[in-house]
Amino acid sequence: MGWKAAEKLIRHWKVLRGDNVMIIRGKDKGESGTIKRVIRSQNRVIVEGKNQVKKHIKGGEGHEGGIFTVEAPIHASNVQKAL
Repeated sequence: MGWKAAEKLIRHWKVLRGDNVMIIRGKDKGESGTIKRVIRSQNRVIVEGKNQVKKHIKGGEGHEGGIFTVEAPIHASNVQKAL
């Protein structure tokens, strides 16, 4: 399972990096946070501290492996600007 480019890209983005947004769908529904990153090729945003998932990372030279918590992207239609 890798990333897939969106078929229809959003032309005019209403939310940008640094904006305070509220999540309107998903497991963090009703919570608000700040946009950390915008992924335009996938129509997704990463909200700081929200939609966290566990990621298993294999150890290698220079870094340790283990289970880490990272923020997963949320589709842009599932967030709205908070006032």
